[in-house]
Amino acid sequence: MIKRVSLVRRREGMSRDEFLAHWMGPHADIVRQLPGLRGLRFGVVQRWTPGDAAWDGVGELWFDSVEAADAAFATEPYAGMLVEDRKLFLGDAQSCIVEETTVVPPPV
Repeated sequence: MIKRVSLVRRREGMSRDEFLAHWMGPHADIVRQLPGLRGLRFGVVQRWTPGDAAWDGVGELWFDSVEAADAAFATEPYAGMLVEDRKLFLGDAQSCIVEETTVVPPPV
C-alpha cells in the first residue's frame, strides 16, 4: 500500500476557517469518490517550521499502488471535479507518493 501526501495552502484572501470548512467538506466529498481509495486523513497544521512556509494542512490518501493512485486521479468525472474545486480554495499545493515503514505504531 502507498500513500499520497499533499501539503496544502489556502487561497489568498480566504480565512483559515473558510479554508478548512471547504477542504474537509465539499473537497473531501469529491475525494471520497475516487476509485480505489483505501483511506483519507486530514492534518490541520498548528505550527510550521520555518514559519514562512506556512502550509495550512497535510492531506493523506491511501491506495493499493502508485498505478491505482494515478488511475484514480485520472478518472472522470472526478479528475475534472477536483481541478475545478481546487480553484475555489487552494492557493498552493505539493504532493508526493510514499511507501511507509512503521517503527512505532501510532495509538489506536
